[in-house]
Amino acid sequence: MGGGLSLDINQFIYFGEICRVGSLSKAAENLHISQQGLSLSLKRLEKELGCQLFSRRPSGLELTEAGMLFRKESEAAMEHINRIYQYCQTANGSKSRITVACTINLITRIPVKLRQLLLRGNEDFEINFIEDWTSNCETMVADNRANFGLVYGPCNETQFQSTTLDVLEQVFIVNRKVSTLAQRDTVSLTELANYPLIVPDERCRPGLSIRAMFETAGVPLNIAYACDRPQQIIDLVANDDMAARVILDDVTESDLTKIKVLTLRDDPFLLPICLIYKKGRKLSMQERFFTHLVMDNSDGEV
Repeated sequence: MGGGLSLDINQFIYFGEICRVGSLSKAAENLHISQQGLSLSLKRLEKELGCQLFSRRPSGLELTEAGMLFRKESEAAMEHINRIYQYCQTANGSKSRITVACTINLITRIPVKLRQLLLRGNEDFEINFIEDWTSNCETMVADNRANFGLVYGPCNETQFQSTTLDVLEQVFIVNRKVSTLAQRDTVSLTELANYPLIVPDERCRPGLSIRAMFETAGVPLNIAYACDRPQQIIDLVANDDMAARVILDDVTESDLTKIKVLTLRDDPFLLPICLIYKKGRKLSMQERFFTHLVMDNSDGEV
């Protein structure tokens, strides 16, 4: 670059992520680098430019006037760089192909824009979208058969780089009229001992998590039925004295006239939706661009 500057693409990417989340620690987490490394990169960038890009506020980092100008120009530069990649691929008669292994049915729980990106791709990417159980998706990523995984539940951090896109709260439901637990707002695993339970299939992450929770607590688990369909589960509980695990967002106002929602006492039952890739694998420029598109389109309610 002119004027003796020696900026690199990573500095644009790092700066853009800090702008997006307004926090060095959160940006470092999303970028899978140390906060110290990100801070040093920002200081080098400000030294190169000869100006301060951010000022600190109680609410977080805030762009200075120079920072706002640099953000506008850096975004234009990144768009131009991505277009260069696109033009070169077009000239070569090809388009970037990214394989994403996704937990079964998880696609229905993500924002519309992200869903469209994963199912249709865009002008820069052709997406090879595969659905399977979470453990199989992780295996595909570990074996380099998939560039990324979009998976449900926590992953092995020694094996994967993971970014949490959203968190889904798991609750238990009981029949409002006949269950002895319906007078409560919370429930413990001990209180669910031997209670007929509807739980997900043991091949899926919630199903595995529930079985592991009961086993760890030394509490007997009485599985009456294995089912993964939310409305079917709610209907079964509404018509019988059983309990079931569901995702809180699946319960509607009309359902609450027939069932009672119970949160797990003392230990909230939360499962994240994560974007993962194999730890230690260096992402290509296009893969980095893809991860930023995923995070940008995952904002908002799932």
